Amino acid sequence: MSVQWVAYQVVPGAMLTAPLPSAPEVGDGWRGVELRRVHPLDQFDPLVEETGFKSDAAFGLHEGASFAYAVATSRRGEPVRVVFGVDPSKTDAEEADVVRRCGVTGTGKRWRTRTAASLASWSVHAPRRVTSAQIEPLLAPGSDAHESVGTLLGLLGLAPPAGAIPDPLDLQDVAREQLAVAGEAHRRRWFDRGR
Repeated sequence: MSVQWVAYQVVPGAMLTAPLPSAPEVGDGWRGVELRRVHPLDQFDPLVEETGFKSDAAFGLHEGASFAYAVATSRRGEPVRVVFGVDPSKTDAEEADVVRRCGVTGTGKRWRTRTAASLASWSVHAPRRVTSAQIEPLLAPGSDAHESVGTLLGLLGLAPPAGAIPDPLDLQDVAREQLAVAGEAHRRRWFDRGR
């Protein structure tokens, strides 16, 4: 089962779409949310890029069964696209799309070096800075994607959000129930006063 989440740098006055402004803290000066549904990457990428533009920086993660795909964006830079746990010479259709998005060619050696440097430069926005030497081993073909992502997030000072965004319809049902209970309590108090 795939999971997607987006973390963003907290900036006063950022015009983010709901429910991002109420997201829980996932790092010093960062908030994040797990998305309720998994979006196609053609929709996920622009969502992360827009969030990064509106909040100064964002980090989006798509975790599949055998690989992970991340996008690090900022207002002033090009997005950095990263794939974890994929051997470029042995990919299925979904992995091939991610490899293409990231610009991996051949064995991916040049891509790993370039991407590690780009992600290290982007890390000025993160709670903690990382070096390309810390990142490059995490991009090795065949590495465990989930372990590599966990290590990278730890290095950046970020944690995955705990739980998905509540469904707005569920929240409306909860609010209706709370209003009904409060209304009934108010009616009882009014009725008891009249006795």
